[in-house]
Amino acid sequence: MLGSEILFVNLLLSVGLLLWVRNVSVRSTPGRLLAVLLLQVLAVAYARWRYLETLPEFAWTGNALWPWAFFGYEMFVLGYEAWSLGVLVRISNHSPAADAYERALQVADDLPTVDVFIPSYSEGEAILSETIDAALAMDYPLHLVRIWLLDDSRRPWLRELCERRGVGYFARPTNEHGKAGNLNYAFPRTTGEYILIIDADFLLEKNFLHRTLGFLLEHEDIGLVQTPQHFRNPDPIQLNLFGERSWTEEQHFFMTMVESGRDSHQNAFCVGSGWVVRRSCVEELGGFPQVSICEDLEICYALKAQGHRTLFLNEPLAIGLAPESVPEYIKQRVRWCSGTIQHIFLKTGPFRTKGLSLLDRLFYIEPIVYWFTFPFMLLLIAAPIVFWHTGVSAIQGKNDGVWSLLLPRFIAGYILIYWLSDRKVMPPITAINKIVAAFHITAAIAKAVVKPFGSPFQVTSKGQDRSVVVVQWGLVRIFMIPFLLLLSGVTMNLTGYRQVMAIGDMTALDLAWSCFSLLLLALCMLACVEQPKGPGYLNAEAEVRHASVRGTAFALVRRLFA
Repeated sequence: MLGSEILFVNLLLSVGLLLWVRNVSVRSTPGRLLAVLLLQVLAVAYARWRYLETLPEFAWTGNALWPWAFFGYEMFVLGYEAWSLGVLVRISNHSPAADAYERALQVADDLPTVDVFIPSYSEGEAILSETIDAALAMDYPLHLVRIWLLDDSRRPWLRELCERRGVGYFARPTNEHGKAGNLNYAFPRTTGEYILIIDADFLLEKNFLHRTLGFLLEHEDIGLVQTPQHFRNPDPIQLNLFGERSWTEEQHFFMTMVESGRDSHQNAFCVGSGWVVRRSCVEELGGFPQVSICEDLEICYALKAQGHRTLFLNEPLAIGLAPESVPEYIKQRVRWCSGTIQHIFLKTGPFRTKGLSLLDRLFYIEPIVYWFTFPFMLLLIAAPIVFWHTGVSAIQGKNDGVWSLLLPRFIAGYILIYWLSDRKVMPPITAINKIVAAFHITAAIAKAVVKPFGSPFQVTSKGQDRSVVVVQWGLVRIFMIPFLLLLSGVTMNLTGYRQVMAIGDMTALDLAWSCFSLLLLALCMLACVEQPKGPGYLNAEAEVRHASVRGTAFALVRRLFA
């Protein structure tokens, strides 16, 4: 039995955390460390309570296996969260060095040559023209830069466009190995000392090379410089829930905070677009790695095994297009999931490659583990459904810990991640983003584990119709089924029409859990109703870089009742 003293201490800790993070600089490493430690104290106390107070005696029966299985997966996710928070304790900042390098390169008379690779598959003329024009507008000496359009669809009109713009054009005869194969076709046919890779829907800032090349010129151990991906349009869930001005695009936190945290441990990794690499490093590897469909993750650890690290420069030097529909959003995440899991089986993966330290291997494993947290979102949705239809609760026992441990940890966790992310993460929105893709990601995990190299590279379509409302009925039905199952279970039990469970100490928790799940499922369904984009849809200056609690609440309420 947990006493009132524990309740008081935990609530005091949560309130203190709230007051503290409002006054401590988010850039303070000691402050970030203390904040993470505070949350981990709550997490350990919560895990202890879950193990000692909320589990039935183990038995090979459904009534016992379900809560034990839920607990086991919950502890797995809790461990991953502990690691992720630890990574965020220290974040890097290379902008002062970039300032110095830029000043030096602007007056240097011995600059290196650079090839700019723009791999393309299905983008339209308007998008490609913008990308080419932005690359041509860079303030690096034009005689030292050669821009190449790598056309994997062999389009005659694109060849003509490149000739008019004065840029190089490659069209390989086949499409094996997807984007990496496309890069490898161009690689031996070019000669630049450095190679800049930019996706076909990204716009380079004029000073991209002046900001990035200095790190490669001055540091022999740096083989690749990666910049974050910023976007000139909201992601589809952000737009469809009316949050395009209230919270950040789904990748923004990873691109601007997680990568900086990884970089402080010299383990940032390439994200596919907006990066520059030494040609000699690629030659050392025998070309761009192409076994995995996530060649970006593969190349940075292949380089690291050879002694060349990736540096992350956290500046918005490349602005692109986020997926423009929920199906494309899910397809992109499924590709990332499948490709990342492939690394388990690679010779250059975290378990088999030579030349990596234990810390490097842990950081290499982390993005793989990340995808295995998605099935837990399905368990969170399934738990109240199982309870109301079978009477078996995932969390059993007395409700003392709900108020003294679970609730304080829940509140403190929301406050802490909002602060640690520099107001870039809105936790309820993060849950919606994960649930929307969770069914497909879970299926992709199962497929990738059984047949890791069975999925071809799939390009994310850009430049879709933005003028009409489109209901993605196939996706809506996925969330409607658990919504109706949960709603019917709650209704039948509380009205006495079909009561399969007895009212107990934990019923209040199950009811609150059910209401929260119903809200999330309703928002997931609404997120699958594509909204018209409007005239201001493409606007890099309108990118949200800090979430608003009040704005998010207003946006979701407006979407629920619109």
